[in-house]
Amino acid sequence: MKKWMLMAVGILILVIGILIKYNRGLHSECARHSNNISVLNKEIERYKIQDSLNAVSVSALNLTIDELKEYRADDAQTIKELGIKNKHLEALVKTGIHSTETIYADRWHPLPDRPDCLEVNSKWSHVIACFKDSTVYYNIRDSLAAVVHRIPKRKFLWWSWGTKGYKLELVNFNPNTKIDYNEFIKVSK
Repeated sequence: MKKWMLMAVGILILVIGILIKYNRGLHSECARHSNNISVLNKEIERYKIQDSLNAVSVSALNLTIDELKEYRADDAQTIKELGIKNKHLEALVKTGIHSTETIYADRWHPLPDRPDCLEVNSKWSHVIACFKDSTVYYNIRDSLAAVVHRIPKRKFLWWSWGTKGYKLELVNFNPNTKIDYNEFIKVSK
């Protein structure tokens, strides 16, 4: 009788341990979904640095491989075409930008070898417009810098520990370019 009682207590302790581990997994999954909802509801933070450089800040969206395949099928297809294995995938960043620059008439210069064409050069753009054959050649240069940093979960005095999430700061060095959107997806296994 005592033998059966000890076996029952052992099995009960084992079942309780398994349930506690399962509960912790559900709790972390719920926290991940809650964080994803807050990230999706948040607007992109836009600001300027050095008086003219556009910068944005976005929090990371945490998706599993299966969620990435389900909700972001085009991104999953791109990853597959690049030949990246799912086990090696860490994060995915997508950025959309557009450039707008006004070119005034006094900045146009005729080309020496083609008198029917005008040219404008600046640090960030090069435009050639030919009137005879109605063509415009343009070249826009752009430079982006991305910084990923960890947001600590807890802080006490000067110590910080745990990870609440990740944030991506993106700076565009072309003052004529505006960042339309920026997505940072952290992939968990």
